[in-house]
Amino acid sequence: MYQQKQDVVYTGYVTIVDDSGIILTTFDDGGSEDGAVYLTYAVIELVEFDSDDLDNMRFRIEIAAQQTAVSYGRMTTDFNLKRPLIRQVLETSMIEESVVMVLDRNSGELNEGTVTRISDHDFDFQIFDKFQLENHPKLVLPFDEVELVEFEGKELTLQTAAMGYLETMASVETNRVTSLTSIAKALAHAQQTKQLISLNPVADEGMFFVGRVNTLSADSVIIDLVDMTGQFGGYWLVKLPAIAQVITQSDYLNVIDTYIAIDQRLGVGVQPGLNDERLFDATTDLFQTVLSQAAAFHHVIRLQLTDDQSVVGYLSKYGNHQVIFHQVEQGTVIDPMGTMLELADIEEVAFDYLDAMLTEKQLRNQGEL
Repeated sequence: MYQQKQDVVYTGYVTIVDDSGIILTTFDDGGSEDGAVYLTYAVIELVEFDSDDLDNMRFRIEIAAQQTAVSYGRMTTDFNLKRPLIRQVLETSMIEESVVMVLDRNSGELNEGTVTRISDHDFDFQIFDKFQLENHPKLVLPFDEVELVEFEGKELTLQTAAMGYLETMASVETNRVTSLTSIAKALAHAQQTKQLISLNPVADEGMFFVGRVNTLSADSVIIDLVDMTGQFGGYWLVKLPAIAQVITQSDYLNVIDTYIAIDQRLGVGVQPGLNDERLFDATTDLFQTVLSQAAAFHHVIRLQLTDDQSVVGYLSKYGNHQVIFHQVEQGTVIDPMGTMLELADIEEVAFDYLDAMLTEKQLRNQGEL
């Protein structure tokens, strides 16, 4: 299901429908149930019932169920048709003091926060901004100006559990470094102190990765990634000149650190099948180590190339400073012959992350790998 004017796709099952909208139980990219969303009909642009993407998701849902994937934040609220669904969603949020995400039609903004008052026609919404903790305005939103409400998902459940502590946290000044020398020093310090950091790649400075330094060599670094729920998110190998900036202190990092602590206490820091304990030798060529191992076992990886192209697939050969790469899309090998890539043209390698593991499992299940 696709939203109008939003680059967001929801996949799941319709739970209940009324005259104004629907409630959809949703699943994340790993196939785990991830809360629900109330959608007005006006915000729905397209509905898919049969597609390769849905086939892939059905496979992932089956795998997640078989592996007892780490899953909290399932939808637990029961709904009925005696009152408008949006009222029931917002009233439950207010009663349980749970965090929801609301899309305001007029501003076009998605905001996280809590419902503090409800009347017949509107409600008060206290915003929580994890990127700027001092930013917490209160909005008054009419029901007919709300296009969607996300609720009871993993991140929102974590935020609800941590809210009492998060509200006491003081906002901190964001510290960032951008020069290559400063980046190298910041990474070395982060490795020594096991500090959580954020990194923006040159290829897409609008994207950022959060994690801790695993291994730092003279020209590259491997990061143990953390996702937005504080769980282990695989590994990211990147050349130092391909890093645009490193943030060593921010409100967002402090929030994610809180999520990590909660996950660790619950024993859900790593999804089944992932290995967060890999070690690497900083005295070796890290790209050679990672890519040669990926080629030997045909592991699915993501490459960022110097021409700003990002591709997902597997290697069938490594040697003579070159690799043969087979691109994969929607769980299908689209390049069985493979393409020769120069090692010098590879700036980033993401590997051993959940999406890659599931894609690889699906390819093997289909006999394509």
